[in-house]
Amino acid sequence: MHERDAAIEALTDAIVAYSVDRVRLYPPPLDRSYSLAELTAAAGQTITPEGIGGMRALQIFADVLAPATISTDHSKFLSFVPAAPTEAAILFDLVVGASSIYAGSWMEGAGAVFAENQALRWIADLVGLPAEAGGVFVSGGTNGNLSALIAARFDWRHRSDGRNDRVRGLVVASTGAHSSIAQATRAMDADIVKVAADERGRMSGDALVARLDSLSADDRSRLFAIVATSGTTNAGT
Repeated sequence: MHERDAAIEALTDAIVAYSVDRVRLYPPPLDRSYSLAELTAAAGQTITPEGIGGMRALQIFADVLAPATISTDHSKFLSFVPAAPTEAAILFDLVVGASSIYAGSWMEGAGAVFAENQALRWIADLVGLPAEAGGVFVSGGTNGNLSALIAARFDWRHRSDGRNDRVRGLVVASTGAHSSIAQATRAMDADIVKVAADERGRMSGDALVARLDSLSADDRSRLFAIVATSGTTNAGT
């Protein structure tokens, strides 16, 4: 696996050339979505017992798969924010990928963890969190929401001195909250209560208080998180 030969050298050159050309494209291609039938016909069977080889895989990616994937660095891609499509961010994705970095713990990834912690500290300072605040970067908003809710439930249980260790927790969120909030509560085996949003998709303090007041004493004792949404994905805001 770790031996280099002429085929790998040629593939390395081809991949670097493709990456350089793609980064330099301006404006980048918007591309579009294709149907399953179209992609099956164009790409064929890509997983075979003997393998299709690196050059063929790159060709299929460049000619078939990439054009069938919307480019998030296009100026007209306004819907989601799934990546950091600046040229510097894309280039450093190449650097990190080529460096085979694992940042799961300080022992094997001290440099990467140090850089992550500095970025987290900067973000924490921006929102006024205390010096002891910490965190971790995850792959996206869905995992971020799940991680935050797990941390909130842990803190709720920790502060109860064991009373809530086997209690099913409760989350309160607005009807405009991201769908991943409900998915997270299902994964955590927790319950969720929705607060009606106004005509602009906002959860007001008064509506939240009214919904909390409507809960039974038992449900209020199970509450470990209130989800406040800043912007709504479905509305593009």
